[in-house]
Amino acid sequence: MLKLKKRSKKIFEILKNHPNGITGEQISKQLGVSSRTIRSDIKSLHELLNQYDVNIVAIPNNGYHFDKMENLNQLEQDIFQDKKISFETSEERVNYIIIQLLKNTFSTEPITQMELADKLYISLSTFKADLNEAKQIFAKYDLDVTQYKGKGILLTGQELKIRYCLLEMLNKYDNDANFYQELLPDININTVDQIITKILNNKHLQLSDDAKEHLCMYTAIAIKRSEYNKLIVYAASLAQKISNTFEYDVAKDIVDEIYSQMGIDLSYAEIYYIAQCLLASKKVFDVGESTSKKHVKELVNLILQEIREKLAIDFTEDEYLCDGLALHLNIALTRIEFHMIIRNELLDTIKNDYPLAFQMGVIASSVVEKYDKIKINENEIGYIALHFGAAISRNGIKENIKAKNVVIVCSAGLGMSVLLKAKIEEYFHNRLNIVQIIPGYEIDISILDDVDYVFTTVPLKNIKSDKIIMINRMLKKEDITKIEQQVFQKNEMDKAEIQKFFTEDNFYVNKKFSNKTECINFLTKKAIKKGLMTEKIKDLIFEREAMASTSIGDLAAIPHPMYNEDNESFVSVLILDKPIMWDDLLVQVVFLLNIGKNKAKLWEMMFLKLYNYIKMKNGINSMLDNKSYNVFLQEFMQMF
Repeated sequence: MLKLKKRSKKIFEILKNHPNGITGEQISKQLGVSSRTIRSDIKSLHELLNQYDVNIVAIPNNGYHFDKMENLNQLEQDIFQDKKISFETSEERVNYIIIQLLKNTFSTEPITQMELADKLYISLSTFKADLNEAKQIFAKYDLDVTQYKGKGILLTGQELKIRYCLLEMLNKYDNDANFYQELLPDININTVDQIITKILNNKHLQLSDDAKEHLCMYTAIAIKRSEYNKLIVYAASLAQKISNTFEYDVAKDIVDEIYSQMGIDLSYAEIYYIAQCLLASKKVFDVGESTSKKHVKELVNLILQEIREKLAIDFTEDEYLCDGLALHLNIALTRIEFHMIIRNELLDTIKNDYPLAFQMGVIASSVVEKYDKIKINENEIGYIALHFGAAISRNGIKENIKAKNVVIVCSAGLGMSVLLKAKIEEYFHNRLNIVQIIPGYEIDISILDDVDYVFTTVPLKNIKSDKIIMINRMLKKEDITKIEQQVFQKNEMDKAEIQKFFTEDNFYVNKKFSNKTECINFLTKKAIKKGLMTEKIKDLIFEREAMASTSIGDLAAIPHPMYNEDNESFVSVLILDKPIMWDDLLVQVVFLLNIGKNKAKLWEMMFLKLYNYIKMKNGINSMLDNKSYNVFLQEFMQMF
């Protein structure tokens, strides 16, 4: 009997969905393996299907297809159901390694690399490559894979971090009941949910559905870890702080009810743990004035100064932002003091849809880390970024449209002048602030010092300035286009400028690298050699990557510096010969985004254009198919 692979099932599904044929190269890109591997897999699958009188036919230029399409669904069920299928894609193998190492943390027995390799049906060398990728993912939780007395490998780290990693994996596979049973066997999650619901109602404590669900998982993990005597050690000072909270009383009642209903006598340490989880689940809580208001205010001032200096965006007069940041930092610093780890369900959306706000969150977090000597994780950065997202919206920065002060010069009567003003405001809304309307004879050159632009319906004699824009009395389409181009620098002006960021000598294809560090080193070294970047900017790119991964899914990553002190702007493109793991996502195309300080306001637009090209236009598929600078540039510039 031929050994089946998960990849064999995927190839079967792909061929079934492409009755007219699909090439081996196209299949290999979808599955992240070589064309040679696909040919070998198809040969094995063909031998198996022969027993069922079905053949895989290969036709030049058209690729592979089934010679018979009838009864394929039944055939698929007969072949693949209840048969031993091995893990073959790199992502599947890495996830399997993570699960097995987490499962092993319930005991002290190590597992050998050869054992895991045999379970995966792969060679030891392939396993070691996958293990390195698993190690990178564990590193995000401050966990290490270590050798244990020459007997095998173990996952090691703080018990709190192991539990958080368990929770993340359970969330990742929330639809996989087998995965839950493998890690938390004999724990009835429905009973745990009923207990928690009862106690929350008794204590009149309301949580969101997601928060309650997470608390149930935290509690289930606590029950199972406690069974194996895997406990969190609490310092007396931290235990005292937790025991003074309302959440501690709630946790105590939960533990008592677990003993009453389930007969499980939990360690006293689990009361502190469940109380910690409760505090984290609420996101906002009252634990007293444990953080100095003066200190937090100083931090906010330092953050806003840093953003003004690094991004040339001034929020120092935004009282809503100042107050919101101060409140949030007071909560976040207390949360960190209590060693709480939270999960931000909006993180991916914030990172990808609001990149400028997230970048500000990264800068804010770096300031806090520098002055308070604490590490802020990606989830906390996302929550900080929300405050900046609101500030960006209030100030019109997201669209690069901070209101411009304008004077209208109109020679017509009052009625026509008011109509012109209304037309401009109707179209440009809050992007333009009409300061006043004056007749031509009252204008002199001094007015240019007080406004950003002068819109005039009549020629202004003896006054020459780029701030003066001629328009018609009745605002026409060409007037709108002129204002967009000259005031907001949109359309062709932007397009011409953006195109300069991409050059053919910064477009690299078919490179062989095994991890993100090698990719970033290659691109930055090339840029430094060409005089486009300094060593300091290279360090800032790695610093930014350490704060939060720049992979965005769909085989793409967009690394960039924390901020830019130089005025050089460019985008380097790297196409790898095969995908690599970039933290926890596969990446094959890398865009190194470096926008100069003098063009900082273009940063978010460039990020979002790249993001939309990747996500909405399926740009990565085209780049992998063509591997052409000219094709990429033509397609990308169509986004403008």
